[in-house]
Amino acid sequence: MDVEASASGAGESLTIPHDETYAQTEKRRASQKAYEQSDKRKAYAQSEKERASRRACVQSERGKAYAQSEKGRVSKRAWAQSERGRAYQKAYQKIYQKAYHKVLWDTGDKEQAKIAGKQATAPIRESTKAKRK
Repeated sequence: MDVEASASGAGESLTIPHDETYAQTEKRRASQKAYEQSDKRKAYAQSEKERASRRACVQSERGKAYAQSEKGRVSKRAWAQSERGRAYQKAYQKIYQKAYHKVLWDTGDKEQAKIAGKQATAPIRESTKAKRK
């Protein structure tokens, strides 16, 4: 079922497939919102199947292209500036700097201090990787 509309009033007809028309309706948006908030969606979001799907998408050519695109960079910046992103970064930096400064103070070796900082933040990085998988 197609819906026809007049394009720019010049007598040209613009054919829009029914699926696209439905996608733009209020009913469709309400249905999508209800699904996103449902327990079924929340369970799927935490499932191994969803994690595998996300991982495959990110590692695909399309995922890599997205990461390098303007839209991907904007999305990454938005997360970094969000409350949750800033809290994550702050916690990570606090742990790293505490370990770094302790080792630097004790040994005076910057390389050892960097290694200590990375080792101290390893649990955070691993838990983040586990959540993504």
